[in-house]
Amino acid sequence: METALEKPYSVGTLHYTLGGVLAVCGWMLWGGFCYSMLAYVLVPTLLPLTLDSFHASGALIGLVVGSIPAAMNFVMNPILSTTSDRTRTKWGRRIPYLAFATPFVALFLILLGWTPEAAALLHATVLPGVSPATLGIVLVCVFAVFFQFFNLIIGSIYYYIFADVIPHRFIGRFMAFLNLSFTAAGFVFNYFLMEYAREYSSWIYTGIGILYAVSFALMCFFVKEGEYPPPPQYQAATVPVAKRLVNWVAIYFRQCYRSPFYSMLFLGTAMTQVSTVCRSVFNLLFATKELHLTEAQFGRIMGIGSLVSLGVILLMGYLMDKLHPLRVFLWSGVLVILINVWGYFHVTDYATFFAVGIVIVIVYSVQTLSSVPMYIALFPPEKYGQFSSANAMVNSVLVIVANWGGGLAIDRFGYRFIFVWDFIFTVIATAVLIYVYVKWKQLGGMNHYKAPEVE
Repeated sequence: METALEKPYSVGTLHYTLGGVLAVCGWMLWGGFCYSMLAYVLVPTLLPLTLDSFHASGALIGLVVGSIPAAMNFVMNPILSTTSDRTRTKWGRRIPYLAFATPFVALFLILLGWTPEAAALLHATVLPGVSPATLGIVLVCVFAVFFQFFNLIIGSIYYYIFADVIPHRFIGRFMAFLNLSFTAAGFVFNYFLMEYAREYSSWIYTGIGILYAVSFALMCFFVKEGEYPPPPQYQAATVPVAKRLVNWVAIYFRQCYRSPFYSMLFLGTAMTQVSTVCRSVFNLLFATKELHLTEAQFGRIMGIGSLVSLGVILLMGYLMDKLHPLRVFLWSGVLVILINVWGYFHVTDYATFFAVGIVIVIVYSVQTLSSVPMYIALFPPEKYGQFSSANAMVNSVLVIVANWGGGLAIDRFGYRFIFVWDFIFTVIATAVLIYVYVKWKQLGGMNHYKAPEVE
């Protein structure tokens, strides 16, 4: 007789025992931990410092850190999402992309870390007439663009593999633990490494780049995809290629953007992303240059915030199933508004920055936790990748402008403007999402919602 521990758990053509489920989840979570430390903590934190060390302006920092990656994502995400959906190889449809991009992500991350040394070497040997600062900015821009190109392959594909290899009965719990791994990565980096960010940045870039490359390569080796049916053919093969491309674009945009419900949802989540750009890029510079905190103090605050948010995430993972992720996402925006009002007037020293830093990390963690479950709950399930890429395109367009505009605003009004920026765009996002919430209720709400279809 088959015991509970021997009972297979299935997704597609894959069948697991409970031990197999734990193994694949373990590899995906470890890969997520390493990728999160690289893409969501190290680069947004250290890349502005690297550019600032060459005396780059706030506008240029916003352009390189945010606007250029967002512009690339606008073009690459729908292509990668659709192509990977239709890819068929003996290694699966997602793993080949992840395995291909991984070594290049690590390579260009490491090169970013050694930019000062590379700029000094070029100045001393090949280009003595060009200042090291100018050479450094050029090299950072080049390495950052190549890094983001390959990183966007990972970022566009990694989140889709969950639905292919993890039994759906565990997907909610997996997402909660994935967010815990992201939070743990933030804690480890900020609490233990942040104080060495300026003095040993080259070795931090290098160490995390190597850790990511080895860990993600092992994840790609041990995580196996199943078999997929042939991709559907929406157009006859006899139709000319150019016409098929035009028809595909027309179908894509009509299905994704014609419904006001989806358009407003995309806009609301994009405004949420816009609201965070100034804080994500300039928060460290605000703390060190205006409040005169050290990098070590900043790292401890962010690390403690990440640690505290672990418990909150576990609680919210349970409550989200009861309350619905749309409600959680909406109410987290209201909290962000209140925090920014208080922070603008009262953050003046270590203690007040500590208080706001802890609370904002917790609230942002809740937003991050609720976003993917919210998309899963609201997007048409059979077109999840398509609608995810459509959402990413709207996010990218607005973030392109926002990062550059946020940099200009910081140059004009100073680092404290991060509170005003976050307040303004979170108010807009919350107003838009209230409309989405009302429409969601009209479409069936918590128990009877049916995703609207546009053909």
